[in-house]
Amino acid sequence: MHRSLRPITATLMLLVACSKDSTTAASAPATEVGAAELARGKATIGELKRTLIAALTQAMATSVPAAIEVCQIQAPAIAAGLSGDGITVGRATRKPRNPANLAAGWQAEALTHFEELRTAGTKLAGTSFARRLADGRIAYAEPLMIQPVCLSCHGATLAPEVQQVIATRYPADRATGYAEGDLRGIAWVELPAVPRTGR
Repeated sequence: MHRSLRPITATLMLLVACSKDSTTAASAPATEVGAAELARGKATIGELKRTLIAALTQAMATSVPAAIEVCQIQAPAIAAGLSGDGITVGRATRKPRNPANLAAGWQAEALTHFEELRTAGTKLAGTSFARRLADGRIAYAEPLMIQPVCLSCHGATLAPEVQQVIATRYPADRATGYAEGDLRGIAWVELPAVPRTGR
């Protein structure tokens, strides 16, 4: 594989790996969050991942710079395109490449939940976090994990050409130093409250 394709391939493979379904869920206590709301959260995150994969695949067929542009420009636009009608979608981490993705509020709480699960020895594949926010909206998140293919862009040692691209595109980058299996961050969604029916 041409070395300049490795960062894009790593990103694509991460999104593919994170989109796999699993039934080994160990979710945060979802107080007052019903099964239908959880399903809406999962479906929305699934659509985010599928759309990002499609955009990266199409861009890679054109050129490496086009694929890098997807990561920097189109990925936030894709999340914005899935937002609307009371839905907000995004990605968050404690060590962002894009400063706009710094976890805060309930997103930081979700990351803490996944970190605690991992510390306790729980595999994070298939886990989720859900809670009802103070305004009645539903917060839902799934973990994003570092896979072997991610290390060329997010590992402790990067190829010089990868470093150059990252430094040019993301001068405030904090998203390196990871090892395989580390928790990279979360994919998240906030959903409007579902009207409650009488009991």
